[in-house]
Amino acid sequence: MKSPIQKYTIIFLVLVLGTSACNLPGNVAPQTIPQQTPDQTITALFEFINTAQAQQTVVAAQPTLAPTSTATVTPLPTTAVPPTATLAPSAVPTETEEPEVVEESSDSDQSDSGGRSSRRGTRVVAHYLQDEPTIDGVFDEWDADRYSADSVVYGGNRWDGDDDLSSTFMVAWDDYYLYIAARVIDEEYVQNASGKNLFKGDSIELLLDINVAKDYYDRNLSLDDFQFGISPGPDEPGDDVESYVWYPRSRRGVYKTIKVAALPTDDGYRIEVKIPWEIMDIEPDIGKHYGFAFSVSDNDDDDENVQQSLVSNVSTRRLTDPTTWGDLTLEGK
Repeated sequence: MKSPIQKYTIIFLVLVLGTSACNLPGNVAPQTIPQQTPDQTITALFEFINTAQAQQTVVAAQPTLAPTSTATVTPLPTTAVPPTATLAPSAVPTETEEPEVVEESSDSDQSDSGGRSSRRGTRVVAHYLQDEPTIDGVFDEWDADRYSADSVVYGGNRWDGDDDLSSTFMVAWDDYYLYIAARVIDEEYVQNASGKNLFKGDSIELLLDINVAKDYYDRNLSLDDFQFGISPGPDEPGDDVESYVWYPRSRRGVYKTIKVAALPTDDGYRIEVKIPWEIMDIEPDIGKHYGFAFSVSDNDDDDENVQQSLVSNVSTRRLTDPTTWGDLTLEGK
C-alpha cells in the first residue's frame, strides 16, 4: 500500500506532465465553450416565448386591408305608382239627389244686390197671356218667342249631338200660372223613374230664384230657390205624367196643382206645363225678374235608371249656385 505522500507526489507529476504537453508546438488550445447556468437557459426560453407572442400580437393588431375592388350593389328599381288623377267632370251634374247645399233664409240680409234685381246671364222673356192655353201638348195657342236649350251642362261624354238631346221652349204667364211649352229632340225615349228620381229618365227641369235682389251674390241655395222636375211619363210621352219639387226642402214633394201634358213625336216629344204662382208665394207683375234656367235630362239605357246627360239654355247652369242661372223677365203683350 502506498503512503499518502506517495499518492500526492504521483498526482503532482501527472499535472506537470499534462501542462507541458499542452504547450508543445502543433498543439492548439481547444476553444472553451462556456457553460450556461440553468437560470440563463430558462431566461432565454422565456425570451423566445415572449418574442413569439409579441410577433403574434403585432400581426393581430394589423388593420384589415380593404379589398382591391368593391362590388357595387345596384338597388332594385322602385316601381313608381302614378297618383290617381282627379278628372275634371265634363259638366256640372244636376245634383237632385241631396247635394250638399246651404239653404239660407230668404229674409236674410247677409247679401246685398247693390240695386241689381236681375241676372246678367242668358235672358228669357215670358209674355202675358190674355187667354189660358189648354194643357194638351199641342202648341196651336202659343205665340211666343222660342229659345234653345242645347248647351251640355252634364254628361258631355254621353251626349251624341243635337239629335241625341236638344230642345226649344217657350215661356208665358198670367195672374195665376207660369206656363212652359217645350219641343224635345230625343232619338231614344227612356223614362222608368218616378217621384224624386224622375230626373234619372227623360224629363225637363226648371230652376227659379224668386228673390234675386235679396241674394244676388249668394252662391248657396236659399228658401227662395226652386227646382221643379217634370216627367212626360213612362213607356211613352203622355202616359202617367208627373211632377216633383226638390227645392226648397221645405216645399219638397208632389203637387197635384201642377198640370202636365205630353205627346210623342217622330224624333222626341212635346210637353206643356202650368205651375201655380202660389206654390212659390209669388204675386207676378209686369217687369219682374227671376233667376231662371230650363234644362232637359236624357237617359238612353232602358236597363238602368240614370241621368246620362243634361242640356240647358244656360251654359253656366249649376244647381247649387243660383248666381250661375239666367234671367226670366215678365213682360206684357
